[in-house]
Amino acid sequence: MKKGRKAKKAKKAILGIFISVALVIVLGASDIVPHFAVIPDMIRVGIDYISLDRNPDYPDKKEIEEALNGNAEVKHPFILADSADFDKVREEYETKKFTAYTEKLLEYVLSNADALLDTAIYPPMDYVLDEEDSILPISREVICRMVILGYAWQITGEEKYAERAKAELEKVCGYDDWCTSHFLATAEMALAVSIGYDWLYDYLDEDFKSLMEEKVWDYAISSALDDNHWFTWSKNNWNSICYSGIGIACMTFFNGDIDRSAEFLSMCYKNMPIAFENFTPDGVYAEGPGYSQSGMDAIVNFVATSKNFFGTDFGMSEIAGFKELGKFPVYITTPTGVFNFGDNKARMCFTPSLHWYAAEYESPLLACYQMSDEPGEFTPDTSENTERNGGGKSYALSSLWYNRAYTPESADFSDEGLYLQLDSDAGQDMVLMRSAYLDENATFAGIKGGYNFINHGDLDIGTFVFDSMGVRWAEELGPGPYDAPNYFLNTPAGGRWKNYSKRAEGQNTLVINPDMTLDDQYVLAEGKFTDCEETENGGFATLDMTDAYRMNGAGKVTRTFELYNSRTSLKITDNVKCLIKSDIYWFMHTKADIEISEDGKTAILTIGDSELKAVSHSDGIFSVMKAERLKGEWEWDEEYPDIQKLTVRLEDVKNAEICITLEPLDK
Repeated sequence: MKKGRKAKKAKKAILGIFISVALVIVLGASDIVPHFAVIPDMIRVGIDYISLDRNPDYPDKKEIEEALNGNAEVKHPFILADSADFDKVREEYETKKFTAYTEKLLEYVLSNADALLDTAIYPPMDYVLDEEDSILPISREVICRMVILGYAWQITGEEKYAERAKAELEKVCGYDDWCTSHFLATAEMALAVSIGYDWLYDYLDEDFKSLMEEKVWDYAISSALDDNHWFTWSKNNWNSICYSGIGIACMTFFNGDIDRSAEFLSMCYKNMPIAFENFTPDGVYAEGPGYSQSGMDAIVNFVATSKNFFGTDFGMSEIAGFKELGKFPVYITTPTGVFNFGDNKARMCFTPSLHWYAAEYESPLLACYQMSDEPGEFTPDTSENTERNGGGKSYALSSLWYNRAYTPESADFSDEGLYLQLDSDAGQDMVLMRSAYLDENATFAGIKGGYNFINHGDLDIGTFVFDSMGVRWAEELGPGPYDAPNYFLNTPAGGRWKNYSKRAEGQNTLVINPDMTLDDQYVLAEGKFTDCEETENGGFATLDMTDAYRMNGAGKVTRTFELYNSRTSLKITDNVKCLIKSDIYWFMHTKADIEISEDGKTAILTIGDSELKAVSHSDGIFSVMKAERLKGEWEWDEEYPDIQKLTVRLEDVKNAEICITLEPLDK
């Protein structure tokens, strides 16, 4: 925690108390939650909500203004990539000296650019509002097109690509506005036009460049400065995306008003780190792997552009967690996908920003991971889906940012930790253990502690995933139905916890006395790791889960999670002490077929040709349950016909030890 942060939070505590007490009154109006048990935790929520961790070392307006005045002769291009980045690709194109990877990248992007030349199929984007009364999908599609077409013109010099990009720019500059009511769309469009201006600078005529400058100022930058937008204090991706898009526009069009450009850019360096709480100090992105991409990409876009434009990012990349953020998508990746806690899908998280991180911080692991997202042959997509050419944008940036020195054949990952304990200031803590990186047959075991009250989070303290033999044995269900009533109301007894996949019973964790509360883990609970250690054969971590069950009659609950037997097998040991005689459930969701022995102590799990043996070594025997709630119905619950739960149930006990081992079987 930075110096002075505690004092800053203390000053805001009174307002936090008012906010939290108001919430408690609302929630308690119908006796939904025990008032006094919740009040201290709601105070924490209130304080955290209004506590903004700005960058104390940001450059002020005067310093930025001096830097802008000293940058009178701007060298184009500078947004995202500079001339050296383009020269690297241009030389490969002209000499035909590629690697197999870089040739596929370039061929895909040029094919994508050629497809965009057919305006009968891909006409310039019309101004059409989506269901959220936003042009965000249009803004993002225009970014894709500017990157693809701008890249193609820069590399080949063929004017057909620049002319097609200009037609797109003429279209969006002819809009009546850029939808400032949904400012994310505005910021993304400002970025799109800025990229077009910068990458096509030598092609565009002066009159049109003046028009672009006028529109960016009228439709985006002025609103960012003059209107009240909540992104200015947001801790989520809106902060990163909006500050990044408008900040880059201020670098691009600063001559339109140096004073106001300096004002907003100073705000960027000061306020973008508010959202860094999501990943400080260890790079763990609080909302999970899928949501890390958009925030990380926006921050990388801004930092890369700032370094190209000013020669510095004014220390932004030195803030704790920034360097580590680039490794989070790789750390959270398993042999079969990702550890998809919360509202995240199990797919791997590829982004060209990993190539930027790899080059910036000399990390071959990141480059080789991103290289596994290798483009195939481009196939035009004529569906109604916008952003349909997003692959071309990603591959263009990968081509520009990829450090050619890093190849899977020469990469050495021996310095990368196989045992990781990762913490987040936002309370998203986990331990990840594996046998190897980038090996589809490796073993991976990950367990999550941390804070339940997180955007896109679940009641999932203690949940885990386990991959072995190229198979995922312990599943996370991922996102539920986003359109379910109050899906994003995650206060105690909020609507989010009616959804099975968001409840503790929908996780690989414990449920204790489910009839005692509406929420089967305490919503404001935090699980802390108390004893963590890597061993020669794997490692272990002990998680104190007591807080999660303090509304359910538990006095002490711990889970020890151990990878052993040369990093091939997993042991989960739960010790539970209750204040009353209790019902305790142990759950593990799996796609496996399950065969249980006569004594109930052993279960053989089978997926395809692979088998896993589960053994219950102490209290309880195995049974199988459907992946559905223990009681009641919720019409919005999704069905999971291919998933069932390996279960241990103990009834009418005060103390219990549940010890389960999972061991792969050789065939």
